Amino acid sequence: MIGTLSNIALFADLPKDALADVERQCAWGRYDEGEAVFDKESDTLDVYFVVEGSVRILNMVGDDQEVALADIHAGNCFGELAAIDGMKRSAKVVATTGSVLASLNGPVFLDLLRAYPVVTIRVLERLTRIVRALDTRVAKLSSQTEQQRIWTELLRLVKPEPTQQDSWHIPDLPNHREIAAWSGTTKEKVAAAIGELARDGIVKRKTMGLIISDLPRLQSMTNNF
Repeated sequence: MIGTLSNIALFADLPKDALADVERQCAWGRYDEGEAVFDKESDTLDVYFVVEGSVRILNMVGDDQEVALADIHAGNCFGELAAIDGMKRSAKVVATTGSVLASLNGPVFLDLLRAYPVVTIRVLERLTRIVRALDTRVAKLSSQTEQQRIWTELLRLVKPEPTQQDSWHIPDLPNHREIAAWSGTTKEKVAAAIGELARDGIVKRKTMGLIISDLPRLQSMTNNF
């Protein structure tokens, strides 16, 4: 199976013949939702390109608590840290939807960076964005309580209600385990935090989602630290 990498942002300025050469050297694979691409501490050095679908980068806190670090969607890449420093994987990656991934051997990827500085600059820009995002994430994890982190994650999911002016909702609420992964807590704490909001009249449950009855109050609750 040989596909195209034309939608991968990293290669936007790569000459067509060079891109075709990269495509030929890639291994191509399909992954089902929930299927692991690689585990933490694995010693593979491949760089992966998300051609279709999306994946999630996860780390572990303790023995069984997963913390979500990032979602990588079609057009983006992951795994370049191991290719660059030759060390074991620092996180686990799983497909969040049915996905098509292309992978390039680590040493071949480094040769590509040496040959095409424009690709190297894009890698540096991407790594810089990752560092900045993690700085923000660490600040939130260290300065907010577990409840506040959960409420902050709910705020990230809030959208305007299209049928009602000045109304807000979460049309498709993720399961408690997924919210816990993004909040750095447990699904039991998520259930309790949402239950508290419901008892206080700040949210109301609606089918698979939530209606936000008092958005300003929810916003203020996440800033009380």
